[in-house]
Amino acid sequence: MGLAIRVSGDKLRNLELKEVRMSGSAKRFRCIALDAVGTLIYAEPSVAAAYALHGQRFGSRLPAEEVRRRFAEAFRRADELAVEKFGEPGRTNEQHEREFWRQVVRDVLPDVVESSACFKSLFEHFGQPESWRCFDDVAATLKELGQRGYRVLIASNFDARLNRVCNGLAELRDVRCRVISSLVGYRKTHRGFYSAVVEAAECDSSEVLMVGDDLVNDVESARAAGIAAMHLRREADHAELRRLTDLLEVLP
Repeated sequence: MGLAIRVSGDKLRNLELKEVRMSGSAKRFRCIALDAVGTLIYAEPSVAAAYALHGQRFGSRLPAEEVRRRFAEAFRRADELAVEKFGEPGRTNEQHEREFWRQVVRDVLPDVVESSACFKSLFEHFGQPESWRCFDDVAATLKELGQRGYRVLIASNFDARLNRVCNGLAELRDVRCRVISSLVGYRKTHRGFYSAVVEAAECDSSEVLMVGDDLVNDVESARAAGIAAMHLRREADHAELRRLTDLLEVLP
């Protein structure tokens, strides 16, 4: 008769991390590519809360929960709008990103008095370092990765505003290598984005490890492009990484 053994989420995660270390697979990495929003930084107040607040300033009466629902729906239209403009999903540039966010504001806050002014206010808000916070495990992880000799870069679906945000956050200021979708012409999940990551990494794709909180954008699409990836799910019961510092347990 078989014996069933229950393993807690923490113990199972520790066993998986130990397996990666023992396999030696982590030894090949020279560059660690880190997603930005949800991995290194988060909006404060939250995106939905900021939209609701700015919307109220311009006459919107939508409750925060409705704004949150509308934002999720509008954000999912990114590929549809890319196809309309470029003929294929995943393409982008600075102008397109600005047009995309303008459309998001129209869709999320249809009852504002001045949509153009509201858009400008929100666009500037999310381009300010003061609108973002680094997670509390970021500084220590980046410092240790640097001391161990890894090349670290930020790989994000964002636009040029991310440079101003990173430059204004002490934890990220020294990470000068940033692969930003609007500047390389491709968004995750497009293979072109990850080609830009490899180029910026200045090493072979097999020597790059992508880390992020989005399963599709950061993990599955990276692996499809031939890049190893790990999924960060903060405080989840079971995840490859529950904190960014878990990386330090995996990497030599």
